[in-house]
Amino acid sequence: MDYITKPTSRATLRRFSKIVRAIFGCESDDEPFPVLQALEKLPDVVDDTNYEIVDDGDLPANVFAQCFPKPEGGFVIQIKETVYNGACCDDNYAFLCFICHEICHVLLFWIGFTPVSTRAFGDDEIEPFRSVEWQAKALTGEVMIPYDASKGMTSKAIVEKYHVTKQSADYRVKQDKKK
Repeated sequence: MDYITKPTSRATLRRFSKIVRAIFGCESDDEPFPVLQALEKLPDVVDDTNYEIVDDGDLPANVFAQCFPKPEGGFVIQIKETVYNGACCDDNYAFLCFICHEICHVLLFWIGFTPVSTRAFGDDEIEPFRSVEWQAKALTGEVMIPYDASKGMTSKAIVEKYHVTKQSADYRVKQDKKK
């Protein structure tokens, strides 16, 4: 499910990612983004925002984490227990990316990239630059793998340095090949 929001570009999200990394304590682009520390610090950045660890059965099987606005303001991020534990204890890079994706949803909403309609759309029905999901995915990629610092790196080096999945690293390497 996806929603239309105001348009933006990857270049704009790339610039915003530098601010996000700084807000959450990344002193350089040569270190992985501290996803779990960012999750803990998020309520200090976005008022009335919190997260909760939920039983795996509380969310649909294909949903690992989700975020939604609270009626009184702020946001709640719900994270499946296995996802949170995997991110904390097993350093599961996919789970770290799922959590970062939800953090990015909160940050995008916070700066004004809110849905412009309550109508939900299926996958690929919205142009990427107007898609809430695409914007969160793109920002997650830019936050987790800083573009300039990762130029020319191999997928393996990106995985090792930034603690992301091979799929994410492969996508980043393809961006270099397009230019």
